[in-house]
Amino acid sequence: MKVSFKTYYKAKTSFWNTISTEWNAIKSDKAVISTFILMTVVILIAYTYIYSNQVVEEVPVAVINQDGSKMSRDYINMLDATEGLKTVSNYTDVQAAKVAYYSKDIMGIVIIPKNFEKNIRSGKQTTITTFSDAANMIFYKKVLGDVTTINGYFSAGIVIKKQMALGKTIDEAQQNYTPIKAISTSLFNSSAGYANYLIPMLTALLVQLVLLMGIGILSGSRQEYISTHTNFPRLLHPGGTIPILLAKACLYTAIFMVVIPIQVGIVYTLFSIPVRSSLLTIYLFLVPYVFSTVFLGISISSFFKRREEAIVFLVLISVPSLMLSGLSFPVEGFSEFYKGLAKLIPSTPGINGFVRLTQMKASFFEVLNEWNHLWILSLIYFVLASISLKRRAFKESQMMKSQD
Repeated sequence: MKVSFKTYYKAKTSFWNTISTEWNAIKSDKAVISTFILMTVVILIAYTYIYSNQVVEEVPVAVINQDGSKMSRDYINMLDATEGLKTVSNYTDVQAAKVAYYSKDIMGIVIIPKNFEKNIRSGKQTTITTFSDAANMIFYKKVLGDVTTINGYFSAGIVIKKQMALGKTIDEAQQNYTPIKAISTSLFNSSAGYANYLIPMLTALLVQLVLLMGIGILSGSRQEYISTHTNFPRLLHPGGTIPILLAKACLYTAIFMVVIPIQVGIVYTLFSIPVRSSLLTIYLFLVPYVFSTVFLGISISSFFKRREEAIVFLVLISVPSLMLSGLSFPVEGFSEFYKGLAKLIPSTPGINGFVRLTQMKASFFEVLNEWNHLWILSLIYFVLASISLKRRAFKESQMMKSQD
């Protein structure tokens, strides 16, 4: 009984000493403080502001009217009436439009062929030619989508007018043209806004990036000054890594308990990004996400001999982490190797679960798979972090003895 109490007391003391040591290290390190403030709040605000317009509007498109008829002008007016396109009709040939396109004065070209009205009135099929840059998916989708929509409306108008000329009522003419009425409903991101799509993913990704960068910088400093074993003296004792690792994870979790309400409560509200989950549910989901990321950061921090190496490494893995989450590109398109690699990164279940909670109105039970996945990663990286910390502390103690 006495031995158990003594072990508990030492673990408790080590736990609180670790929290104090780690917190003082964070407060006294300007690079770590700026990482937490800049990346969690300032960068999120900057990205959200950049995409605050949500959708692209008034994309300039050159219209080459080779017909010059009333019907072709009506078609141009319909294009210009869309929110997405702004028609520029002062181009007389394709070459002039191409020069403007390569100069980025316009983002697409629409060609109305000669005899456009004559062919339509005689019942012949006519062709509208559209050029848009598929290298820029946003502009490409907007130009091609709006032109396709107007083509559909314009074609429908022609058919309906012909039906009405034969004595059909407008309702009968519409029914004959579209026997199947399609009702399309956009789920969750109903405005198809880019900010609503990107920012929740970025918020969850920033949790991982900030933690890994902060832990990497602090670890690099301790390696430079050979201070890991002195900062955490119980590392070399049996079971000494357990309270130290738990203390670090609890401290960083507490920090994000403060950061998340700022991100979700203030930034999201300012830019009208919806949040479809309670703060308590988000907190509950984030606990294993923070734990697994902290333990991962400690596991790989042994590779950072200097502070700067952590920043370079983590900047390099930020984009792959987003890609491997499966939200920017479907997981079904990954090879088996990348599917396996994605499962080892906390941001994969972290981003998916966070987006489903905040944007898709999922209940906590509907993200249990991601939550359990994060706890499994926490356990795996906890073991690796224990080995990494103990190995580093032992190595430092041996170096100090050899110097003596």
